[in-house]
Order: sequence, then structure tokens, then C-alpha cells
Amino acid sequence: MLENVRIVLVRTFHPGNIGSAARSMKTMGLSDLCLVAPRDFPSQEASKMAAGAESMLENVSLHDTIPDAIADCTAVIASTARPRGYDLPELNPEEAANLLIDSAKTSPVALLFGPERMGLHNDDIRYAKYRVTIPANPDYSSLNMAAAVQTLSYEIFKASNLACKKEQHCVKDLPTSQDMERLYEHLERVLKEIRFLRPHQGETLQRIRHLLTRAEPDTLELNILRGILNSIEKSIERN
Repeated sequence: MLENVRIVLVRTFHPGNIGSAARSMKTMGLSDLCLVAPRDFPSQEASKMAAGAESMLENVSLHDTIPDAIADCTAVIASTARPRGYDLPELNPEEAANLLIDSAKTSPVALLFGPERMGLHNDDIRYAKYRVTIPANPDYSSLNMAAAVQTLSYEIFKASNLACKKEQHCVKDLPTSQDMERLYEHLERVLKEIRFLRPHQGETLQRIRHLLTRAEPDTLELNILRGILNSIEKSIERN
């Protein structure tokens, strides 16, 4: 299960934080580190801060965008210190870890961390299904990226140990993030064809995304939706 948990660092500014995050992950049995558009990597500073976890940095995957980094993931959680514009269900660290481990039994999952200065943007968070916030002093709640990775990695490690002791449960066959994005693109195309969506109606489309995110369709349900959209398109062509 731990092998299926991916830590994604988005637009990291200080390379030392990449090394520190790698070290934090290794101590908790995590191995899948992914970087999205890092400012400086590879870096000697990253290797220095890894302090024994250099092998983690040798196996880092690099991507230009978040969708590329999480394309094969079924559960994606954004780590953020405060509420944002996207109304995603909020989880505490233990709940987030349990959800990730449960889904990681059958498929890759991802935990997103934003850049040190500003955290994840709204445009980043929209690719997640949930958000997790680490409880902290309300007067000073900002955590260093490596500290946040360490805290949540520890919760994931605990959840993994607990899951190994429990009887295996039936897990939904969830579509990947890439599958969901293809559904949204297909849905937008059809809604424009039937003139339900007009130009500059991005808010309506975003609300539809929220609805489907909350519904969390499984793979069979997603295929049914795609089939409905295909039938609509064929009907439009005939008429």
C-alpha cells in the first residue's frame, strides 16, 4: 500500500526542502516522490538535506503539470493551511491517511503540497478530491513543507500498519484522475453542442465538476456517463 502513495511537491522553491521531504518520506516507508515544475532540481542542496535518503532523489519523477503527475491516481488530496475558493471536503490528517491507504490497496494515490511561499493555488486544488489541514496554533499555523510532509507521512504510516492488521475490505474500483478529466472535457463538449452552456459560463461548469467530485463515481458509473454522452452526440449527428 505504501508503494502506491505518491507525494507530489508543486513548484518547490528551495531545493533543500526537496531533500528534507525525501528524508521524511523514507523514514515512514514512502518511496514515490514526484516534483512538478521545481525551481531548482537536481541540486547539491537537495542531496545534502536528504542525509541518507539520496536514493529517493535518484528515483524522483519530474512533471510539468499536476494532471501529468497524478494521471494514474484515483484519490488525490491537497494539503493546505486554510480554506480556499474550491469547496472540497476537508479531512483531518488521520482521516486523510485512512482514505489514501484504503484507496492505495488497489491503485496509486497522491498527496499534493504547494510551494513554500504561497501554498497551492486554486487552480492546483481543483485537481484534488479532498483537502487536508494539519491542526496548529491559529496565530501561527504555517508549517515548513518538510514538516508537513513528515506529519502526514507519519499518519499514512500508522494507517498502513493498522490496515495490515484488519480484515481486507471491498474497495470501489475508482477511475483515475485522467479518466475524470476526460469525462469533464466530454461533458463540456456535449453541453456546448446542445447549447446548455454558453460562452463565459465557467462557473456553471465548475459547479458540475464539484457535483461529480462529491458523487465520487466508480469506473462502471463513469463509463455509463460517457455512454450517455456518446448517445447524445450520435443523436445530434442524426438530426
